[in-house]
Amino acid sequence: MAFKREVISVRVSRRILWIGAEAYPLNNIARAQVIRIVPARAAAVGRFLSQVLLCVVIWVAARILSGEEQVLSDAGPGFLTIATAVVLGVLGIATARLLSVLLRRHYFALVIETAGTPRTALVSADPNLVDQLVVNIMDAIDNPQAAFSMQVENFHLGDKIQQFGDRNVGKVA
Repeated sequence: MAFKREVISVRVSRRILWIGAEAYPLNNIARAQVIRIVPARAAAVGRFLSQVLLCVVIWVAARILSGEEQVLSDAGPGFLTIATAVVLGVLGIATARLLSVLLRRHYFALVIETAGTPRTALVSADPNLVDQLVVNIMDAIDNPQAAFSMQVENFHLGDKIQQFGDRNVGKVA
């Protein structure tokens, strides 16, 4: 999963919640919540095991097809040697992909719900910070004089797709 980090400002002033360049009028916010984003570890293990099984089947088939290369020649590496190298390379890549998912940390998203669709406003690695933001936002909704400001390290996980009405703006790089 590709991600990009940036430090953004989160503040409430004059009854408006600003998260970076996005503005949410406090009177339009129905709910704010924290969602835990967990890496798909079980799916990654399943993918890895299926790749290992496929590699074993391919290697066994290559061994059968090569006739176990009883006659050695000086013409270069044999079919079984090449198949073994390819299978080991694929297993190495599969192992690296598995480890990248298994070692990935959990993230926590601040989700703002208005009259429309709930929207992920920011993603952080610090659950306490996101919990505190929810408390601060809810306090600001109840208190018209409330104001706060903080800097937050925001993570953009995966692709960002924008759609406005029936017009799909598409993937934002």
